[in-house]
Amino acid sequence: MISYSHASLLLSACFLCVSNIASFTPQITRRHGHEAPHHDAITPFPHSQTALSMAGFGAASSKKKKGGAKVPKLKAKAQWDRYQDMKQREKINVGVRIKGDDDESSANEWMEVGRVRSADDDNAEVAVAMQRALIAEHSKRIYPVQIPANAVLEWGYMSGEEWVVVDKSKGDDAPKGVEKKIGFEGISDKATGFYCYYHEGRIVEKEEEGMGTRGAGFAAIKGK
Repeated sequence: MISYSHASLLLSACFLCVSNIASFTPQITRRHGHEAPHHDAITPFPHSQTALSMAGFGAASSKKKKGGAKVPKLKAKAQWDRYQDMKQREKINVGVRIKGDDDESSANEWMEVGRVRSADDDNAEVAVAMQRALIAEHSKRIYPVQIPANAVLEWGYMSGEEWVVVDKSKGDDAPKGVEKKIGFEGISDKATGFYCYYHEGRIVEKEEEGMGTRGAGFAAIKGK
């Protein structure tokens, strides 16, 4: 037979086991009143996190997609020098026109701005697209009346006797360093000296009395 002291110890041990089990049991919310019988609703532990979410799996990525490489900002003087270095390459006339609606754009007149060269003689579109900022800048310099300061422009080059429109995206996939294999020379602007040649103190055309000396129109412009 079990003595009274042994029975007391067994009851105490059972009580401790039950209390420990209750401490690990999820909170159970019971509904009271005269409602119909139903299953007890189990409320999950607050702020619970799974091992996967804590490890970073399944979480929303905070990384942003990087944009494509930007077209390098080219300097007018450097591109003019490169144009001169490619004397044996074909000269291609380039120009701009004011962009309007689809019907209006085709009616707008093209204005010649200068010439481009490329080391491979077959990169006219890339040469125009990559140097479009220089072409646009010079077009407003030599056509201040025809081209308003806020005008939206289209670029193009001469193929035979027709102008071919060049989309600026043509330079997006150009190989790295291609800017060193193309060049641009604008029409001489006597008012500023940009792209001008001098012979015996006066401005001349390249073909007139030899090439002459290239002007210093870029010297006073920082970064040109």
